[in-house]
Amino acid sequence: MSIFLKGVLTFFALMICNGLLLGQTEKKDSLVWNGSKYVPFSSIPVDTILFDFDKDLSLQIQPIDSILKYALLYSPTLKFEDAAIQKSMYNLKYTRFLWMNGITGFYNYSFGNQTNLNSIDNNSAILNNSLGLGYRYGFNVVIPLTEFFGRPNRMKQLRAENQMAIHNRELQQIEVEQRVISAYFNLLNAQKQMKIKEQDTESARLTVEIAMIEMRRGKIRPSDLSRLKNVHALAESSLEMSRRDFMIYYYQLESLVGRKLSKFKK
Repeated sequence: MSIFLKGVLTFFALMICNGLLLGQTEKKDSLVWNGSKYVPFSSIPVDTILFDFDKDLSLQIQPIDSILKYALLYSPTLKFEDAAIQKSMYNLKYTRFLWMNGITGFYNYSFGNQTNLNSIDNNSAILNNSLGLGYRYGFNVVIPLTEFFGRPNRMKQLRAENQMAIHNRELQQIEVEQRVISAYFNLLNAQKQMKIKEQDTESARLTVEIAMIEMRRGKIRPSDLSRLKNVHALAESSLEMSRRDFMIYYYQLESLVGRKLSKFKK
């Protein structure tokens, strides 16, 4: 039997043994960064585990249109912009009636003995003759000239500020939509990258195990085994980075939408 055929048979034998032993041995729980420290991957929140990592996430979660609706409904940024629009509108309505500040009314009433109140000058002429009993009412009108010359421009300015608030709200809505869309597809891509890295890591691990057997038989040098172990370590590191990216995009999308992603599970 040729050396090549023996190597192929050894490779398939190892794959079969690994497949049988996976159900009997516990796979090492890798560590992931939760924002403050490294924690076991199995300790991530339950709502994340509700999704099956072996299936395409796009088949388990609602489409982007549904998620965008919730994001626009619960976004704090858009709520702030709505309040700014209302503020500018109320300011416009209030300014329309500022000219009435120059109009004042009065009313007074006096009672007691009916008496003439006379005012006499030096020549004994009566200047004023009124009764101390009765009531008086009326109003005063004082309108500054700025109400005639400056009011039109002031109203135009307030209308422009209201339009600015409306357009700024539209701009913020576009930005929120772009951020949600970016986080959504980054999340889907992160899952695919994680699956690819898992396959690379598993392939590198099997290669190292085969190389160890071949080294015992004297077919490869220790330096070759060391190089394969470095490749395996790099694959493990890349897998951890892909898991980290997945968690980042997952919680970014949750914060943008304002709801747990488990609520959007099909």
